[in-house]
Amino acid sequence: MKGYAPPLTKSRMLLAALSLAAVLVATLASCVGVPAKTTEKGPRFTLALKPGASYKTETIWFLFKLPIYPQVAVWVETPEGRYLDTLYVTAKGERENWIDAPKEGRPEALPVWRHARSSRVDGVSAATSPGPTLRAFDLAARLPAGDYIVKLETNRSYDYNDIFTSANSGVSGQPSLIYTAAIAIGGARTEARFEPMGTGSVDGSKGDVRAGLDGITTALDLFSSMTIAYETD
Repeated sequence: MKGYAPPLTKSRMLLAALSLAAVLVATLASCVGVPAKTTEKGPRFTLALKPGASYKTETIWFLFKLPIYPQVAVWVETPEGRYLDTLYVTAKGERENWIDAPKEGRPEALPVWRHARSSRVDGVSAATSPGPTLRAFDLAARLPAGDYIVKLETNRSYDYNDIFTSANSGVSGQPSLIYTAAIAIGGARTEARFEPMGTGSVDGSKGDVRAGLDGITTALDLFSSMTIAYETD
């Protein structure tokens, strides 16, 4: 019969719900990762992050396997430690749009960057962007020539070990790692490698960097190589 629609039985409703969830999972999975390469020319920062052995894991959500990638924030400071602006942040870290998060959210995700950014209300100009915010050209053009410190913070959900367990460290497990690189801009091309300097707050309640890497294991393998370059051609 033309225009006939079968009744919405419980099995059909479940199938429709699962189909919708599959689309949602695919959409969410496409919004994570590292910055895409650009062909634009001019003064710019180039951030190169090479995935490591612990870069990706999976969790089960609504009967589907959901890939979990690291959250990353990169920002620029003066040599004295004053926050200037954010260069890059993953979409989830910026928008705090977490799946299956506790009622309090995910304060342990990128806590050092989050507290630093709060010192300037205009720290990220594209707060509702659908994907990662990458301000390679805008920031490079605005900063006066000179020496700067670039900091990178990263962590990943469910990155547990024998020290940082699900019982004592929330969703992330091991705390965020803070890396630093010194770079000069305004002249010829320069490049620096990020080196670890400490960890963030396990529960995200503070924005200080805790010196040392005691108890850190797989979190050091989220990325195998991390560099920042200033280029002009």
